[in-house]
This record gives sequence, C-alpha cells and structure tokens, in this order.
Amino acid sequence: MMTRRGLPPARAGSIADRSNRSGEGGWVTVEMALAALGVGAALVGCIGGFSAGLAQLRCEDAAAEIARQAARDDRVAVDAIAERLPTDAVVKVESRPSQVHVTVVMDMHAWGEWLPAITLTGEADAQME
Repeated sequence: MMTRRGLPPARAGSIADRSNRSGEGGWVTVEMALAALGVGAALVGCIGGFSAGLAQLRCEDAAAEIARQAARDDRVAVDAIAERLPTDAVVKVESRPSQVHVTVVMDMHAWGEWLPAITLTGEADAQME
C-alpha cells in the first residue's frame, strides 16, 4: 500500500508514528523556551557581575593613583585622574602627618538604570614624599 506521495505508510513504532501518539502537544517547545530564558538570564547576570568586578578594579586603581600623586603634592595630576572617573564618583583625600589616605566611592548600574545601583569603594594609602 502506498500513500498519496508515493511513500510507504509509517510503520508501527517509527518516529512518525510515535510523534503522533505522544500526546505531549508541544510541551517540549515550552520547556526549551523556558530553558533558553534561564540561560539568557544567567548570561546577563554573569556579564553584570563581570562588569561590576571591572568597575571595582577601576575604582581601586584610581584611588591608588590619586594617593601617589597626592603624596607628591601634585594637585594637577590628582584633578586629571579625578576627571577620568564617572561623574557620580566621589573622591575623598585625607592628609595625615606621614601619609595620604584616599577613598573613591561610585555607584554602578550593572543591569540598567532602572535597577538599584551597586556602591563600589576603593581605598589606598601612600607615604608622603
């Protein structure tokens, strides 16, 4: 017996026969869509965490650079470094008798402006020259 297309009918137990009898009705598609959303959310979380880590390093590096320049009493260099930081960054320089302590605090929106910001802090000390 041949079908209209000239192909033999599906045998019992074949893939075509099983797909028609499964009764799942598209649940595999829904599961794959949910899995894809989960993978996408995990990827966004990883990228945001990586960005926050890089911003933390930038904050600590800026504090160290500012501390070195402030210990040399080079205000022009301190201002130049502070200008390269984001506009919401706060730089606090404390001069002590033998050293300088610098704190740089900035907020980072890792996943968008509409979510709460992550506050990053970098601190450094340098001996006066």
